[in-house]
Amino acid sequence: MADSIRVADQGVPIIRNVLPVSFNWPLFCVALALMAAPIVQVVCRLRRQAAEVRKPLDYERWLAHFERNRLNRPEPDWSAPIPVLPNDMVSLLSSLAQFQLGDGGGPASLIARDADRFRNSTPEMRKLVDHWFAEEREHSRLLGCAVDNLGGQRIKSHWSFTAFCNCRRIFGVRFELQVLLLTEITSTAYYRLLKRHCRIPWLEAMCHLILRDEAGHISFHCDRLAANGRSLRGLAGWLWAAQLRLCGYAAATMLWANHRPCIAGLGGTTREFYGEVSRELHRFLCALAIRTNARTKSAGIQSNNRRRGRDEAMISCVS
Repeated sequence: MADSIRVADQGVPIIRNVLPVSFNWPLFCVALALMAAPIVQVVCRLRRQAAEVRKPLDYERWLAHFERNRLNRPEPDWSAPIPVLPNDMVSLLSSLAQFQLGDGGGPASLIARDADRFRNSTPEMRKLVDHWFAEEREHSRLLGCAVDNLGGQRIKSHWSFTAFCNCRRIFGVRFELQVLLLTEITSTAYYRLLKRHCRIPWLEAMCHLILRDEAGHISFHCDRLAANGRSLRGLAGWLWAAQLRLCGYAAATMLWANHRPCIAGLGGTTREFYGEVSRELHRFLCALAIRTNARTKSAGIQSNNRRRGRDEAMISCVS
């Protein structure tokens, strides 16, 4: 504009032909920094609020939970008679054998390349992870007993389990934790349908035990995410919830592709299975939203108390 002002008295044609000979970059950068200041302020405030919400996980509560579960495990009566054998025993035995391998027959631990970073974040977290996978190994033992009782053969490997483990190793512990959470959610739908349709007393008792444990695992993951500040508010929260649902249905589809003959042979339907998966995903997201909101409210109350204390101290000093 300064170049144009210098020739303003020479007419419009001259002004239109003026080109700047230099640009005041220092002044422009200062202006750009001032324009960006409100954005930086908003980001800092959001980070401060997230830090206030991010309270540590209640380790004592979860360690006590796993200890109670370990001591209160009524063994299914494996000798109880079977009133009616399923029509498709081959599919049932194949399905149980695959779950026996996946729940603890393989590497029952975190196996991501950076898993130690999460496992060793605190001594309590290491104990919690050990308790969590101890229950998974217990599920494998129960499923192995079921396979043996029905005259089946345990398996040492399966293509789906190999692919599952390779993905967990490659993509890191955050991805592995989400995959394991979704596995717990979709497995809950599987065990619920198995319990509902199998009509074998000790198999129903086994499913009841596993479902109780899986509910605890899902709740543990919910608390873990809430403690890490995972919120469902705003665009970022909506996108995270959407990707969780999408990945959940993808995991459910893989499970259904492998185990549909078993569930369908017992009388379960595709609609029934996906209905259970949808309900479990909805319950998890609702529980996460409730826990996150409770933490946010608690953090807000504490922040207001601190602000009120500062104001009172300032008034006292002025007086």
